[in-house]
Amino acid sequence: MLYFAQVADSEGRAGMQTEEPRRRTARRPPDRKARIVAAASGLFRARGYHNVSLADVAAEVGITAPALYRHFRGKPDLLLHVVDSTVAVVAASVAAAPDLDSYLRAAASQAQDRRGAAVLWQREARHLPEDRRKEQRRALSAVAEGIGELIHADRPELDHAEIQLLAWAALSVFASISWHRTSLPRRRFEELLHRLAHAATHCPLGTGPAAGAEPAPGGYAALAMSRREEILVEAIRLFDERGFQSVSTDDIGEAAGATGPSIYKHFPTKTDLLVAAVVRGGEQRRAGTAQALSLPGAPRETVERLLRSYIDFVLSQRHLIGLLVGELDQLPEKERRGARQAQREYLALWVRLLDEVRPGLDPAEARITVIGTLTVIDNAARTGTSGDHPNLAERLSEIGMAMLLT
Repeated sequence: MLYFAQVADSEGRAGMQTEEPRRRTARRPPDRKARIVAAASGLFRARGYHNVSLADVAAEVGITAPALYRHFRGKPDLLLHVVDSTVAVVAASVAAAPDLDSYLRAAASQAQDRRGAAVLWQREARHLPEDRRKEQRRALSAVAEGIGELIHADRPELDHAEIQLLAWAALSVFASISWHRTSLPRRRFEELLHRLAHAATHCPLGTGPAAGAEPAPGGYAALAMSRREEILVEAIRLFDERGFQSVSTDDIGEAAGATGPSIYKHFPTKTDLLVAAVVRGGEQRRAGTAQALSLPGAPRETVERLLRSYIDFVLSQRHLIGLLVGELDQLPEKERRGARQAQREYLALWVRLLDEVRPGLDPAEARITVIGTLTVIDNAARTGTSGDHPNLAERLSEIGMAMLLT
C-alpha cells in the first residue's frame, strides 16, 4: 500500500503560504518480505525452482523486480529463505509440544494449512548451494531429534535408532499430503492424519521375522554393470541429488568415467536418460508386484507381501525413488502421462486390496492411508539416519502394516 504525504513550506511572506505539489513517498508494507516468501513458496511448489523467475514472484506480490531485490540478493537467496521458513514452522511446532500426542494432534491440524510445504525441503532444497543444503539437513535432523525426545518419553524401552526411525515416520505422514490432492472434510482429515502418525509412532517393533528368515518378495537383483548401466546409474543418482535441470551430460560423463561421445552412443539426449530411468523403475516395481500377488493367501497376507515387495524395491533403489518423486514433470508429455497413469493404477491396486482387508473403508481415506504408508517407506530409505538401521526392512514392514490396519 502507498501512503502520501503533503508538505507545506512556509516562505515567511506576510499573510501568505504557498503549498508545494504533493510528493509521493512509498512506504514498504511491514509484511512485504513475508508476502514475497509466501508467493515464492507457492510458485516453487507448483512449477519448480528452475521454472520460476524473480519477475514471476514480483508479479505475484504486485511489486517490481527491483523492489524484490531490496529484500533478497537473488533467487538462490529467496529459495534459502523459503526453505528455512518452512522448516522453522515445523521446528516451532515440535518445540511447543508438551508431549507426543499434543505434537501429533497439532501437526495433523497444521499439515492441512501448510499442504505442499514438504515439496520445498524434499524437492526444491536440492537447488541450494551445498553448504546451505547441509544446514537445512541439520535443521531437519534437529526436528526429528525433537520428535524423538517426545517418543522416548512415551517409549523409553526403544533404542535411539528405533526412536529416530519412528520420528521420521511421523514427519513423513504429515509430509505425505504434499504430494497428492485427495482430501476429506477438515475434521476427518485431521483425525485420519493423527491416527496414521499415532499408529506409526506406537507401532510394536521387533515382532516380525528376523532379518534373513525369509527372502523378501521382489527379487531386485543387481544388474550387470555394462557401460550403459554405469551411465544410467550415475544419471539417476545425479538427477536425484541435484535435480534434472541442474545436471549436464558432462556431469554424468565425469561421474561415470565416460566421454561425451560415449554417452551419446547409448543415450542421444539427457531426456533419454530420464525416460530410461523411469521405464526401468516401472519395470522393476511391476515385477515385484506380480511376484507378491502370485502367491495364495488371505487378503491380509497379500497386503503384507505387497508391502514387503515395495520395501524391497525402495531400499534397493533409493535414488530412483527420489527421481520418481521429484522429476516426472521433466518427462516428455507422452512418457509423463504414462508414468502418472502407472502411479494411479498402482495406487488403485493398493486401495482395492486394502478394501478386502478393511471392507467399507472410504476410498479417499484408503488413498490417503496408502500414500502416507508408502511415503514413510520412501523417506526412510532416503534419510541417512535411517539407511543404516539394522533390520530396516522388517521395521518398515511393521510400521507399514500398523498404519494400513489402523
